Amino acid sequence: MKTFKKNRIQQEIICNEDHFGYLGDPKNEKFFHPQPKLLNIFPTDGDPEFLVREVLKKNLSKVLKFRFDPVNVCNLGCVFCTTDLQGRHSQISTHYFEEILKKIYKTCIRISLGCHFEPLMTKNIHEYLEIIGKYKKNYFVKQPIVTMVTNGLLLNKRNTDLFGILNWIQISVHSHKKENFEKIEKKANFETLVSNVKFLRKKFKNLNIHFEFVANEKNKNDVEEFIPWAFNELGVDSVNIRRVFTNSYAPRSYLEQSIKINDKIEISDGDWEKIENLIIKIWPHSNKNFTPGFGLDHTLKKSPMTNVIEI
Repeated sequence: MKTFKKNRIQQEIICNEDHFGYLGDPKNEKFFHPQPKLLNIFPTDGDPEFLVREVLKKNLSKVLKFRFDPVNVCNLGCVFCTTDLQGRHSQISTHYFEEILKKIYKTCIRISLGCHFEPLMTKNIHEYLEIIGKYKKNYFVKQPIVTMVTNGLLLNKRNTDLFGILNWIQISVHSHKKENFEKIEKKANFETLVSNVKFLRKKFKNLNIHFEFVANEKNKNDVEEFIPWAFNELGVDSVNIRRVFTNSYAPRSYLEQSIKINDKIEISDGDWEKIENLIIKIWPHSNKNFTPGFGLDHTLKKSPMTNVIEI
C-alpha cells in the first residue's frame, strides 16, 4: 500500500470510492454502499439520525474514514459557501455517534468532525471528543488521525479541554485584514478569530493548526501578506491556498445569494497565475498538489520538516 512522501504524516491513502452518504442527495440509496470504506454522516432535514440508522444496517468491516457532522448549521455566511445552510437546526446524538464507532474501531484510521457544517455549533462538542478519546484509548486497533474542520469563531464559547485529542484542526481564514475577512465571512468578528487561534496555539503545542484560504475577488491581493502573518504572527503549521470554486452549489446557499445580487466572487486565470507566482516567491516550503474539482492548490508548511496532514 502506498504511503505519502517524507515529511508527511505516514498514513494509508484513503480511497473516496465505496462511500456511504452524499450531502447533495442524502436519502438516495444509490449512495448507500453495502460495504463502505468512507462514511459521510450528517443530520438530514426532518429526520436527523436517518443516515445513522441506515449505515448501521450495512457491513462496516472495511471502513477507513469516518466524516461526521454532529449538526447541520453554521454560524457564518461565507460569500462563496456552496452548502445549503438554511435548514432547521438538527443534531445527531452522542449515543448514535458511539454506535457507529462500535462498528468501525477495528479498521478506521481517520475521523473528521465538521465536514460540511460547523461542528462548534454543537454546544456539547466536548462529549463527542470524550467518546473518541475513550475509543482511542481502549478499542481502536490502529490509532486514528482525528481532525476538526471549523471556522474557529466559537472556540471561546466551547469547552476545549479535550482538543488535545485532535491531531489537526483546519480553520477557514480568508484574509488577514479585518475589513476583507468580515466581508467574506459574514457575521464573523476578526478580533475573535485571532484571539481564538492564539489561545489554541498557546494551550496545545502539538496540535497541527491548518489555515484554509480560498482566493477570490475580495482577497486576491491579500495573499502576499497573509502567508507570513499566518505563520509568524499566529504560529500555524500549514496553509492551503486554493482558487474559489463557483461551478456548482446548493439551492439556498450563500454562493447562490452572491450570484443573484451580482456580487463578484470568481477570479480570472491571470489573477490566479499571479497568486501562484507570489506563493512560490513568498514561501518556498510549499507542496503543489491537485485536488479534483478545485484546480491547483498550494499547501505551504511552516518549515521543511513540518508534517502535513492530508485534508
